[in-house]
Parts: sequence; C-alpha cells; structure tokens
Amino acid sequence: MDKKESFNRICQNKVFLLETLSVEAEIILQHVQQAEIITKRDYMNLSDVPQREKRVINLLDKLMGKGEEACRRFIELLRQDSILEMFPELKDHAVISSPAMTSPVQEVCQYNIAQIPRGTCVIINNVHFATLKERMGSDVDQKHLEKIFRWLGFEVVAHRNKTAAEMKNLLKDVGKTVDGDCFVCCVLSHGIKEGVCGTDGAVISVDEIREPFNGINCKRLVGKPKMFFIQACRGGKNQDRVQVQADSSEDGESEMEVDGDDFDITIPADTDFLIARSTIDGHLCYRRPEEGSWFIQSLCRNLEQHCPLGTDIQTVLLCVNNEVSNQGFKCKQMPVHEVAMRKKLVLLPP
Repeated sequence: MDKKESFNRICQNKVFLLETLSVEAEIILQHVQQAEIITKRDYMNLSDVPQREKRVINLLDKLMGKGEEACRRFIELLRQDSILEMFPELKDHAVISSPAMTSPVQEVCQYNIAQIPRGTCVIINNVHFATLKERMGSDVDQKHLEKIFRWLGFEVVAHRNKTAAEMKNLLKDVGKTVDGDCFVCCVLSHGIKEGVCGTDGAVISVDEIREPFNGINCKRLVGKPKMFFIQACRGGKNQDRVQVQADSSEDGESEMEVDGDDFDITIPADTDFLIARSTIDGHLCYRRPEEGSWFIQSLCRNLEQHCPLGTDIQTVLLCVNNEVSNQGFKCKQMPVHEVAMRKKLVLLPP
C-alpha cells in the first residue's frame, strides 16, 4: 500500500470534500475533534472561522499537515454510518473506498512540491519595440503574474524589453543556475507564426525558449515540472465563431523505462514540460490596454480560485481555455497547451 495513500486521496478529492462537507461544516468539525484527530485548540481555531467553506479548507489543510496517519483516521471517520447518513454523497466515492475496491488502473502520482520557495518564476515582458506597436496593458499582466506566483511560493524575477538575442542569453543563464521543485517562465510579447518577437523584431522560437531547461542542459530540473506561459500572437488570422447548443439546463461550462543491461531508470530529456499559449497556431490573441490580455488575466484568476482547493494545473488550464473562448463577440480566441508531464501538478499556496 502507498505510504501516502490517504494523504493523496484527500489532496486529489479536495474539491469534492469541500463541496460535500461544507453543508454541515460545524458537525464534521465536532466529529473530527471527538475522534481526537485534531486537538481541542485546533477545533476552537477552526470554529472561529466565519465562512463554512473556509472552515473545511482549513480543516483539510490541517489534516494534510499532520501527515498520513491523521489523513487515514479521517477517511476511516468518513466511512462511519453516522457520517454517511449526513453526507450520502460520500457513499461509493473513491475518497472512502477500501483498497480492495480501488480501480485496477494505475493512479497518477503527483509531483513533490514542498520547498519554499517552490522555485523560480521568470517573467519577460516586452512592451516597447523598435518598429512594432507598443504593447499597452502588458504591464498589468506582469503585475498580476508577479502577485499570483509570489502568493504560490515562487521567487519572481522580471525582465523588461529584451531583444531576441538577449532573451536567448537570459534563458540560457537561468537554465545554468535555476533550482527548486518547479520552474515557471512567462513570456509576454508580440509574436508571429514562427515564434516570439524580441524588441528588435527578431524572433525566438518556442523550442529555443524551452531548450535551456531540458534534461541535458538543466540537470537541476530533471524530473521536475517546468511550465511556460506565452502571451503572443501566432499569426494574423481571427478565430472563426461557431454557434453551440447546450446539452443541459446549465450554461456549459510514456511510462518510465528500463534502459540497457544495467537497468538504470531513465526519462526523456524533453519531459515534465507544460507549455500554455494564448492562442492556436496562425491566429491573433487579444489584450485590453487598461486591463491586460484575455489569456494572462484569466490564468491569474483561475490560479487564485482553484490552487487553494488542490486543483491540478491541467484542470486549471481547462478552466482558462473555457473562459477565454467565451470572451469577445466579433473576435474570438482559443488558448492551447502542450503537455509532456508524467504526473499531476498541484500548487498549493504555502
């Protein structure tokens, strides 16, 4: 049995537990305290929180902070008949299923994100160009990115107005020294089909942005998640609009391998990457001078809303895709992300 099975169950089902237990937050607190899973002081502190949802979030964080044994005892408590009568949604749910009832499909593990700071977040913000139009509103994007990733526990380093050559050299230098459990790079600039523009109008490709951080060039980040968020056009086309029909009454919302005779465990050099781009190939993306870009602003909102709940980053990006795709009337935009990750990535604020 996984030594962190119960911890992982709570973490992976945090949103479900929040929605289910918040209905009777005070009652579940009483049961947890009576079972001596938390102390009397813990109970008093949690009870003082006015919002029911916040009480449950704090309770789950407290249990995960206490470790696997507390999480195991909590799951055992949820299996009791008296609890199941109050919260029938728990019945037959994976969060309380016994090991014998679990699916034979191998469970996807999570990246270990424990260091503080989590790692480095590099922001390259190109606003003023030699021949291209000034990117008004990009400073708003930079400000919000700095705020959200500092809140998520990253050391944030921002750079402004770099030529294509300066961007390449900067990223190579970062790749030589960067460390931590996770790496983030945000690039805000003009762009064309071939890549991202420097302030001199020259272009750096996405492969050139990513290459300094692969397993060959950046040993410190081998096996660790590396995320790239790129706000830049990829051509001059407008995204076509199509009508959709709702299906409900609501508004719709490779394996590690054994290598050679010595059985060394290896992974591909270009693994553990996630690259999220503001628009699909060949198309424009949009930015409001006073409010920032559709993509970056949606990204920051959804990270702030979902990360405290334990939502994995790929699910957060699906929310971003849905939100951005619903913006605009004459002009539409569809973000896209390329995923080469082996595990779930959950970024809880420290």
